[in-house]
Amino acid sequence: MALFFKHMAVRLWTALFIASLVAMTVLPPFAAAVGPGWMVVPGIVLFVLVFWLTGVIFAAMGRGRLDRLMSEAAIWERAGMDREARQVLVRAEATVDSFFFSPFSRRAPAGRLLAHTARFQLASGAPKSASEAVVSAYLKHFPRDRAAAAKWLEGLLAGRAVTHQTHEIAVRIGAAHPDDIALQRMLAQFYLSERRCDFAALNTYRVVMDTGDPLPDRMINGLADLFLAERRVDTLALQVYLDVHRRGSRDAHLLAGLAACCRMIHPTPLTLPLLEQAEAVFDGVDPAQRREMAIDFLPEMADGGAPRTSRRHRRPFAFLGPVYRAATRSARAGWVGLARLTRWGATTVLRLLRGLRMALFSRRAKWIALGVFAIAVGGLVVNTVMHLGPDIKPVAPVDEPASSPSPAPVVVPVTDPFTLQTAAYLKASDARRFVSQLKEHGLDAYWTRATGGNKTWYQVRVSHFKTKAQARAYGEDLKKRHIIGDYYVANYKRPDGP
Repeated sequence: MALFFKHMAVRLWTALFIASLVAMTVLPPFAAAVGPGWMVVPGIVLFVLVFWLTGVIFAAMGRGRLDRLMSEAAIWERAGMDREARQVLVRAEATVDSFFFSPFSRRAPAGRLLAHTARFQLASGAPKSASEAVVSAYLKHFPRDRAAAAKWLEGLLAGRAVTHQTHEIAVRIGAAHPDDIALQRMLAQFYLSERRCDFAALNTYRVVMDTGDPLPDRMINGLADLFLAERRVDTLALQVYLDVHRRGSRDAHLLAGLAACCRMIHPTPLTLPLLEQAEAVFDGVDPAQRREMAIDFLPEMADGGAPRTSRRHRRPFAFLGPVYRAATRSARAGWVGLARLTRWGATTVLRLLRGLRMALFSRRAKWIALGVFAIAVGGLVVNTVMHLGPDIKPVAPVDEPASSPSPAPVVVPVTDPFTLQTAAYLKASDARRFVSQLKEHGLDAYWTRATGGNKTWYQVRVSHFKTKAQARAYGEDLKKRHIIGDYYVANYKRPDGP
C-alpha cells in the first residue's frame, strides 16, 4: 500500500504540473468559443491524458533502469564478484519499489528481478536467512522452475531449517512436477525425514513406488518404519511391507502388518496381485495365528471392531446428575465466554490504538498526506483554468414581436459626458473579442485607444450617461446580471472601433 501511495503522489504532482502548463497555454483560446462553463470538460480530458502518459513514461523509465542494473549484475556474476553483484541487485530492488511502477505495472519487473535474484542466491550458495527468503518467495510463485526447485531441495536435504512455508513450497513443487521422478524422490526423502503421512506425502510415496525402480534400502526401510508406527493397512503400506520382506526382513511387527493388510484390504483387480503375494508369505501359518498377529497389529479388529460396554449399577436420583452437569457446564461456558469477550475487546482496542499511532507517524501516512495535498492542488489548478476567461453567463434572449423593416438609423452626435469602462487590454484583439461578447447581450459597447506609461491600452467601454449617478446605477445592474466583473465611471470619448 505504501508503494501505491508513493507512486500516485509523485505521478499526480507531475501530471498536475504538466497539465497546468498545457492548460494555461492551450485552453484560454477556446474559452471564447465554447464558454467558460464548458471549460471543465477539456480540462478533465487533458488531465486524464497527461496522467496516463505520465504512468507510461514512468514505467518505461523504470524498465530501462532495471534492465541496465540487471545486465550490470550479470556482468559482475560472470566475473565471480558476488559482493558487487549483490549491491547492484539491491539497487535494482530499490528501483522496483520506487515510484516508477504502479501496482499493476510492477508485477512483471518484480517477477523478473525475483527470478534473477533467486538464481543468483542459489548459485552463490550463501547460507543466509535473507537468501533463503528470496528463494522461498520465488519458488512459492514459480514452482515450475526445475533448476531452482532441485537446488532448493538439495539444501533442504542437507539440513536447512524447516518452516511452515517450507512444507507449502514442497507441496507446490510436487504438484508442478508430477512426472519428474528425481524431484519426487527428493520430496519423498524430505517428507520421510519429517515423518509425514498426509495426502501430499502419501501421493509422493506412491509415485516413487510406482516407478518400478527399486528404492534405496534406507528409504524403503524408513517408509516401512513410518507406516508400521502409524499402523497403516492400505494398499501403499502393503506394497512397502512386501518390498521390505522381499529384501530379507523377517521382523515380527512387519509380519503382523502384512497379516492386518490381508484381513483389511478388499480384493480388487488392483490389489489382488499384492494380496496373493502377501498370502504366499503366510503359507503354512495357522489361520488362528494369523488372526492373532493381525489383532496384535490392530486391536480394534477384535470382535469385529464392536465397542465393549460395561454395566453400571443404577442409583436413585441418577437422572439429576446429567442436569447438574449440564447446568455446571453452561455456567462455566458462560463465564469463559464473557472472559474471552472482555479480553478480545481490550486486545482489539489496544491494537487499534497501536495501529493508529503507527499510521500517524509512518512513511505511509506521509505519502498519503502528500497525495491528498496533490489532489487539492489539482482542484485549485482546474478552478484557476476555469476562471481564465471572463465570468460571463448567457442571458436568455427576449422574444420581440416581428416588425416591419425600419429605416436606416440616423447618427446623432453624443453629448453625454460620462460612460462606463469595464476592461482594458494590451492587445486590440482581446478588446474586440470582449466588445463582441458584450454586444451579444444587447449593450452599446465599443473600445478606445489610450497611451500611458510607455504602453498602449485598449479600453472597453459601455454606453453614455448624463450624470455619474446614472452610470453607476447602470453598472451595478450589469454586475448583478453577471455580465461584467468590475467598472468605473470615465469621461466619454469617441470610440476608435466598434
